[in-house]
Amino acid sequence: MKYLFRSVGGAVLAALIFSFVSDPSPVAAADVTAPTSVVFDPGPKARCFGVLREGTGIPPATQSDLQDMSGCGSVDDPQRVDDACYGRFPYTGAYGKACPAWDFVTLDWRSEDFQQYPGYDTEVWGNSGSPLTLKMQNNSAQKGDCKLREVAFSYHYVSSSLKRKADYSTYNFSDGRLKVSYDAYASQTGGFACAEKRAILTTDLIYFVNGKKNLISVVHFNPGNFIPPNGDGVIWSNNCADGCRVTVPGQQIPAMTTARVSVDFTELAKKYSAYLGGAIPADSRLEAVQVVNSGTGTDLETRVSNATVTLEP
Repeated sequence: MKYLFRSVGGAVLAALIFSFVSDPSPVAAADVTAPTSVVFDPGPKARCFGVLREGTGIPPATQSDLQDMSGCGSVDDPQRVDDACYGRFPYTGAYGKACPAWDFVTLDWRSEDFQQYPGYDTEVWGNSGSPLTLKMQNNSAQKGDCKLREVAFSYHYVSSSLKRKADYSTYNFSDGRLKVSYDAYASQTGGFACAEKRAILTTDLIYFVNGKKNLISVVHFNPGNFIPPNGDGVIWSNNCADGCRVTVPGQQIPAMTTARVSVDFTELAKKYSAYLGGAIPADSRLEAVQVVNSGTGTDLETRVSNATVTLEP
């Protein structure tokens, strides 16, 4: 996804980049010495989620939006104490108020579009404590306006989805080899109604460098081949205007088949360093990992399960 604004009342997100900068935290220099999960709820397994609704002119999510707190007790942690989400997600756990362990994030869908056609839908299959499957339906083929719309599964924000180190400093992209893996499914129906043939599934990493957001977006499903890569294999970049953002092709999955996706973001950052402002600096705070269903004038269903986000030595 691209935006991500955090507020007590909800969220405001726009296409491909988000603009929230959380409070500065101390940066510890020590790298990880063993494989380390940097999210509180790998899988996810806990029914502890809400909705962030983003886009120009889109009202933020409220307590009336889809949410589930029934599994939040399993991820209660002193590090997760945070009242920033209480306006949309009124959960108080063993240590105090806390945000969702993960969220669905929508771009340019309103609350009245939920479970409508055209419109979007999100479903969670499975019981809390067991591996959950997240279904995201993004149906804009008959909207008639050719706007970019997205539905994402998101691990985001330190002390919400993302862990801190034992000394409460933040994890940095530079602390180890960052790997993301999950089971993915994608299915497009009905072709394209717009000139831009965009019906893609991406894995997105957002991290901060010098107070600006960097984004690496990896495409795994792209039946419309909406933008051919350039000679360096880059589908899109912003040329490091106000942070560096790049979209690149990754492991491809077949349609209507569940397949394991694995992304080594550290390797990609090295490969595309010229598009990311150079080597990963020591101060490179992790902010979000998202799996994004992104479409323009098309109907796209995606599913995610068994997700892991780890730093390895």
